[in-house]
Amino acid sequence: MRRFGFIVLAAVSLACGQQDGAPSTQEAQQQASCVPRPGSETQRVYEALKPHCEGCHVQGNRGYFASLDAFQGLIVADTRMVKAGKPDESELIRLLEGRGTGAFKQMPIGQKSYAQMVTDGTARMSMADLRAWVQALGTQQRGGEPNADAPRITRLSANQMQRALYQQLGLVHEDFYIVGLEHNIPMAEMRDGDHLPLLSPDALPMPRQKGTEERYHGLGGGSTVRQISEDRTASPTFALTLTQVSQRWCRRALGKVGNTALFPTGTARTANPVDVKATLRRWSLHFLGERFTDAQVDDLYTKVFVPLSTPTDTEPAYVGVCSYFIRHPRWIFY
Repeated sequence: MRRFGFIVLAAVSLACGQQDGAPSTQEAQQQASCVPRPGSETQRVYEALKPHCEGCHVQGNRGYFASLDAFQGLIVADTRMVKAGKPDESELIRLLEGRGTGAFKQMPIGQKSYAQMVTDGTARMSMADLRAWVQALGTQQRGGEPNADAPRITRLSANQMQRALYQQLGLVHEDFYIVGLEHNIPMAEMRDGDHLPLLSPDALPMPRQKGTEERYHGLGGGSTVRQISEDRTASPTFALTLTQVSQRWCRRALGKVGNTALFPTGTARTANPVDVKATLRRWSLHFLGERFTDAQVDDLYTKVFVPLSTPTDTEPAYVGVCSYFIRHPRWIFY
């Protein structure tokens, strides 16, 4: 089980209180982390909510349902999410009821909140039981010291990268593959190997050519069929593969007729510095989720776009900037 960056709680709660005499190894570890141990009712709540929440919350900095300890440390012990004895003031309860006060109004995200799913009979623990659980919780304390041994960042997987590139570049599976049948088995045949398609050997339709699998494995993708383990290290092979794929895919996206992912309808694709910088600023938000400052945009324009641009052709410059964002640490890691 991967370890997540759980917040370590200060050793001030009764559950982590001082022991008479020298503590045992287990007691010492508990006092060091000082996360109140989840009780049986908390475990029951965790097991009831997990099937509806684990699709989005089992990894990364929001891996609330990666384990029972994760649920306890990141949800139950966080007074921003659960206020012991006060279900109406607990954001977890509000989200499950479809009346969240933050960026999201309900959980799970979709057409129905958890409370509606209970009404439909597709969720088994009632909101009354969940409210009673919050009402009966003891005071949860949360410290501000992080776990020094916890990893701070995690690299995107090969599957995550492929999906993100498809979405952010406005590309689809059919841009790279022709789907056909071989002995009634769906097979994917590359349209053009020059655009460096990649696909897991476990995917359906199955890839026909090996080159597409090699690039997938180069990005760290694993395979049950090939008995290859997933690798999320930032290895030289990974860096080289991502550089090649990002450049080719950016070029394909820029050349795709009717593609508005990188240049929405009405935006200018010119060599004019004002238009170019507006694009760079928009792309920083598009790829990284943050808007570059004027100084960052000027630096990117001067050091990346201008050296790759020619008086008659700006495509290499736009490809270079697009690839720059995909190879940016904040795109690769979370």
